[in-house]
Amino acid sequence: MIMIKSLLPVLIMITGAFYAYQKYELIPLPVLYGIIFIPAMLAFLVIGLSLYFNRSKVFFYAVMVVIANAALGLRWAETDLSYALLSGLLPLQLLVLILLPDRGIISVRAIPAYASMLLSAAFAVFIVMNSPVWATHFLLTDWLPARYFDWTQLSQTVLAISFLVFLYTLVLCFLRPSPQISAGLGVVIMLIAQMHSGDVSASLNVFSTAALIMCLNSVTQESWRMAYLDELTGLPGRRALREKFQQINGLYTIAMLDVDHFKKFNDTYGHDTGDAVLQMIAAKLSRATGGGLAYRYGGEEFAVVFKGKNSRDSVQHLQALREVIANSDFVINRGSRRKSDKRAKLKKNISVAVSVSIGVADSNADASSPWDVLKLADNALYRAKQKGRNCVCE
Repeated sequence: MIMIKSLLPVLIMITGAFYAYQKYELIPLPVLYGIIFIPAMLAFLVIGLSLYFNRSKVFFYAVMVVIANAALGLRWAETDLSYALLSGLLPLQLLVLILLPDRGIISVRAIPAYASMLLSAAFAVFIVMNSPVWATHFLLTDWLPARYFDWTQLSQTVLAISFLVFLYTLVLCFLRPSPQISAGLGVVIMLIAQMHSGDVSASLNVFSTAALIMCLNSVTQESWRMAYLDELTGLPGRRALREKFQQINGLYTIAMLDVDHFKKFNDTYGHDTGDAVLQMIAAKLSRATGGGLAYRYGGEEFAVVFKGKNSRDSVQHLQALREVIANSDFVINRGSRRKSDKRAKLKKNISVAVSVSIGVADSNADASSPWDVLKLADNALYRAKQKGRNCVCE
């Protein structure tokens, strides 16, 4: 699901970019006069937003698009060797930036990204100024019959490099799906298409615009994730619950869940293990039956919202959820403990029981808003704890 959400906007933009490139000559001149300013405006916007949200990958993607545009627009690569060098180094450098971890933009940890770009630039300048035989031979030699490659101005070596970078980035999208990796794949494709087409205005405007829109979409998705999803559990957080309450009406049920004896669990096994328990419970909640939508309310508390169900219909699904959690063995191993923690050293892996208490209330109760229903569910949760925990109370 994450992969589809990340890749779908990129695939739409790629399709739209190639279609726009084919129809570019049909665009009226007054519109073209405005289009030429779009890449520059998008570049400023993407770079500004990536600086604001400290998204280093997107920042460097945008920088690479700007470099490609400048190199083609200002004709920095006029010879066959310099053009082949630029066409080969751009996707390779972009792959390096995709592989590097997101460590900030203005940070000591970002030095590897800047160093790789400076080394690429220094290498390119050295090759262009000295034109060594080995570089010319490697970049410009036709390894296969030239008649099969007359459809592009890229050399066969550059085509091979571009294809390998594209293939590797595509695999990364499946192995490590995220908006930033997907945007990187889109930018790779757009840069390859741009170098294939050359310095014509259509490629400069269309492909760079599409690449920057993909970067903008990545920043937007990441910003949404930071605002609405809980980082530890991956569930929607309290802000998402607040927006749900603004939209919900009619019949609905709200359940409040609390992990039993969680403070004692943390004190005994450590906070890292406690976080792992919350992640396990969140995974169970995300698969709640009956159409229940789970949210992390805060700490060890969760909320589940059932739209169109009263509390009686919802309780059976909550009971099933409680039993699934109670019957799931949570294994603690010595590797999950900090070496400095001497409170309860484990000699071997052990399995511990984890349970939750649940309070339920629905909109049929004497409540004027979802927050009032949630308060009633919280009161029911308190009664569940008083009854001995690991139970559901209405």
